[in-house]
Amino acid sequence: MSQLSESILKETTVYLGPASKKFLERQTQAHLNGLQFDNLEIQHRDELVKWVGISAGLLIGKDKAAELATKIQRL
Repeated sequence: MSQLSESILKETTVYLGPASKKFLERQTQAHLNGLQFDNLEIQHRDELVKWVGISAGLLIGKDKAAELATKIQRL
């Protein structure tokens, strides 16, 4: 797992708990051309931030999702 993937997973777990890894895997596979979450690199971060903000908003609300997206953007 890349260092960026580990950092994002750690941050996301605060918001989504044990479902975080599966959630992030779905986001990268669906929206980043089949990319495996474990192979995430810095050039993928902005697109992932966009989709985390949208998809997590459906699960935890728009405000919390925006907060999470901002934290991921800063990694």
